[in-house]
Amino acid sequence: MACATDSEPIPSARLRDGQIVRMRPVGRDDEQALRELLGGLCERSLRFRFFTGAANVDTAAHWAAASEQGGYGIVALDRSGALVGHAAYVPLDEQSAEVAVEVADRLHGLGLGTIMVQRLAQHAEQRGVAQFVAEVLPDNKDMLDVFRDGFDAKVSLDRGTDAVELPTSAWRLARERFERGRE
Repeated sequence: MACATDSEPIPSARLRDGQIVRMRPVGRDDEQALRELLGGLCERSLRFRFFTGAANVDTAAHWAAASEQGGYGIVALDRSGALVGHAAYVPLDEQSAEVAVEVADRLHGLGLGTIMVQRLAQHAEQRGVAQFVAEVLPDNKDMLDVFRDGFDAKVSLDRGTDAVELPTSAWRLARERFERGRE
């Protein structure tokens, strides 16, 4: 997902438990690590991310590491260098993009999803993308909370999923709320 011109460094982040993760744009060389991240997700996490517990991990990892879609993605790495998170957006039109996130099961609830969406929203806003959209299963309360509580997203039921809309400018609010919650 990373465009050749999007190689600026991304600051490291401190999770709620104090753990530091390093972030950088995703690249083609990340395909195997993405396959391992996705392959290590429990069935519930796969269903929440791909709407099926039987996702094709190879195809998903290849897509996530590719740049042809014209979007932008980031990866998060733990202290050992293991890939523990991936988030990306793909433009739908000049003003909006679809956003997606996956976080290693062992790091759920520590703020990594919020931080990655915040970093993507900042990146997108700087490039003229005004809004992120996402589809979230109604029982994926954690992801809905990330969008609603962190970004004041508008959520509505649409064909069995929750349709989420949030302005990319909300990254400032999300960062402030996350920092305040760690105190």
